[in-house]
Amino acid sequence: MNAVLSAADGRITSVFPGKKQGDAISLLTVSKKGYELIDPDLIGRQLVFSPNVPIEIVMASSTELEANRKRIVDNAYKKAEERYRSKLDSLERQLKADLLTKEQYRQNLVSLQNQYEKYTSLIENLADRYARTDYDHLDSLDREINICIENGELDRADSLIHAVFDPSTVLERNRVAKSKVEAKLKRAQEFIDKANTDIEQIQQDSIYAKQVMSLCDNLAQEYLKQNKIEKARKCLLQSLAIRKILYGADSEYVKIVEEQLRNI
Repeated sequence: MNAVLSAADGRITSVFPGKKQGDAISLLTVSKKGYELIDPDLIGRQLVFSPNVPIEIVMASSTELEANRKRIVDNAYKKAEERYRSKLDSLERQLKADLLTKEQYRQNLVSLQNQYEKYTSLIENLADRYARTDYDHLDSLDREINICIENGELDRADSLIHAVFDPSTVLERNRVAKSKVEAKLKRAQEFIDKANTDIEQIQQDSIYAKQVMSLCDNLAQEYLKQNKIEKARKCLLQSLAIRKILYGADSEYVKIVEEQLRNI
């Protein structure tokens, strides 16, 4: 049970005695005056502990969230009323022109009312979804959903959200995500390989060295997720060599990576 405050740049550092790579941790509460979590379900969710891979906590101004919700809700109700009135006027014109029987008019009226109720039932949830969008992690489908919400096309937005859980859609999104990860891994590996031939610059430039070290650590975690143990070990060994140059062989930073290597 750790209670910690963030630094001025928003970073939070905490010690987890007895925890090792891959153990479960969770957040009991996150608070900042005037702000709320973009993902409220983060609280209580099991997270994977790693001494090198940070957990990102995204918050937004409560005032801004409420303003966005209100804008979407007001726009959606306005569009719902306009559409309802337009379709109702059309039905009444058809009834007066004897293009519909009274029974047909009644059936169409019931259908129109049901459509209106279905549409309005979506408004609050979709407005909240829109307001809580994390634009740093927005894919093409999420972007399309938000455009639909912005334009008041809530039925289509709801349909797209359900499509996210369709097995074929999930497989395609996973395939695209996997290809992006593999491309990033390839670029990172190329960068690290180049850095290995540039050891003098690493010794002279601590900022450059720390960038390479961080890349090695992150790449190692990605390889571990894919169960590519030897590649992960290679990255950690590269990180270890740089840490020894930066901090000395007996530093805590070196011991952390040595402990990781013993555990994989």
